[in-house]
Amino acid sequence: MRLTRRGFSLAELLVATAIAGGVTAAMTLTVVRQQRFFSSANEIISVRSQLRDAADVLASDIRGASVTSFGLPAMTDTAIELYTTIATSVACGAPVGGVIGLPPAALVTGHTLTSILAQPDTGDIALLYAADSARWESYRIAAFSVRSLTTSCPASSGFTTPGDNFLGATGFSLTLASTPGPGVRKGALLRFLRPARYSLYKSSDNEWYLGYRRCSVSNPFSCASIQPVSGPYRAYKGAGSPSGIAFRYYDRDGGELKSVAQSQAVARVDIVLRGETSGAIALAGDSRRTWRDSVVVSVSPRNRTR
Repeated sequence: MRLTRRGFSLAELLVATAIAGGVTAAMTLTVVRQQRFFSSANEIISVRSQLRDAADVLASDIRGASVTSFGLPAMTDTAIELYTTIATSVACGAPVGGVIGLPPAALVTGHTLTSILAQPDTGDIALLYAADSARWESYRIAAFSVRSLTTSCPASSGFTTPGDNFLGATGFSLTLASTPGPGVRKGALLRFLRPARYSLYKSSDNEWYLGYRRCSVSNPFSCASIQPVSGPYRAYKGAGSPSGIAFRYYDRDGGELKSVAQSQAVARVDIVLRGETSGAIALAGDSRRTWRDSVVVSVSPRNRTR
């Protein structure tokens, strides 16, 4: 009896190999496109996140700037300098010379009498409200330190309670460079201001960022080295061009202001932020292009001319 061997012919093997190759190629192309899509989506999210971060930081500081008292020492299309609020408090007692005691940041009652975003120091300004004249008086800070609560703000002041005065409890001591006037008494409100500058700048990696420079009111006036806040943004193209960051300033009637001499009349600041991906991306198909986005924010300082 003759046995018959069963198997695939050469033609069948070639066809099967071709089909498997086609399926593999299709799967590989799908995976590559998915990876490209997710990479592109991540770049877009990063650009939007940078724009949102810069808008939040600038809006917060401009909103709290003391414009009526100090104006804006710098107000160009890509840079703004302002006196921003970094802390608030209340005087636990009348000044003794240039020294004022302040309550702690947390009280057992849950009330907040001292709020500190950044601890004041010798390069900052203290504004004290004088009840007699109903105005804010400005003083340069000579020192700001932590002090025992029994000496800085004891329960007898009425601003703390015996429950706040546990062993080791602390408040704050503020020393001014000059003695406040008689209108500054117990219960006087305090605001602490720090001059700062935000600007669009080109970094060593040839990218453009929003930078922050902390400044000091000490004589002579100076600013520290620039630190990146967020970015990168679109490059600076010149005044009036669509650069990565642009500021415009307006008075209460909507008239545009361009001179520092008019800065105390600033009632609104418009901020335009423009970002783009570092390279061409593809979200659909194989078409690749640079993706751009922008944010426009209008901010009115609280301490402005009404």
